[in-house]
Amino acid sequence: MLLGRSQGFTLIELVMVIVVMSIITLGIGRFVSLGTEGYLHTRDREQLQSQARFAVERLTRELRNAVPNSLQLTADGQCLSFRPIQYSGDYSNPTLTDITTITAFMTQTTAPQFQVGMMVAINPHKWLDFESGSEQIATVTAINKGTAANQWLFELDGQYRFASGSLASRFYTYIQTVRFCIENNSLTRTVIDNMGTESAAIILAQYIDGSLSLFELDHAALARSALVAWQFTFIRNGESSRYDHTVQVMNAP
Repeated sequence: MLLGRSQGFTLIELVMVIVVMSIITLGIGRFVSLGTEGYLHTRDREQLQSQARFAVERLTRELRNAVPNSLQLTADGQCLSFRPIQYSGDYSNPTLTDITTITAFMTQTTAPQFQVGMMVAINPHKWLDFESGSEQIATVTAINKGTAANQWLFELDGQYRFASGSLASRFYTYIQTVRFCIENNSLTRTVIDNMGTESAAIILAQYIDGSLSLFELDHAALARSALVAWQFTFIRNGESSRYDHTVQVMNAP
């Protein structure tokens, strides 16, 4: 009577199976790792592009609402500041010498609201015209309704003699200064009110290389407007992206 031999794996076969399975497992793990890494890089790249677009759109929208000739650039091109327009309209004062009230006509449908620290500018030509002691700005203390439709009286805190009037009889009020800066590899936005109180800086974009990014300002580019340009270079995960943009800011006061 013949006895059948028992069937099974030899030690060598078992070792070979373990080695093959290990190689397959490592291959699958590497494939999954590469896929995950690629996804993360794609996600980071999309986030970087999204925040770059947001920063460009935010800057563009705010700069187009700047009081004419209020833009100021630091010597290193790392900070750009300006006064946002609060209210604007036409004044009807026959003279701007020794006046205590600006008689204004505004097209907006809502009544202008007075705020402490409100300033009015007429015919500013440069950012220095917004500094204390300038003869192109005055402090507003109250806003009253005039007798005519859309007429408002901006009461001043004393007698003012404006150095020059606007050819278009335009006036602008503002209550704060906005400053954009490239600092600590970020684009920040800070608000300083006319009383000198400065807000905490808000980060609008990150991963900016400050050595490759800056603002540029050309007041004389066009007769009635200025050109503001900026170059932002973003670097993340060894990849760099550069964004160049130019905004035309009206400079006709």
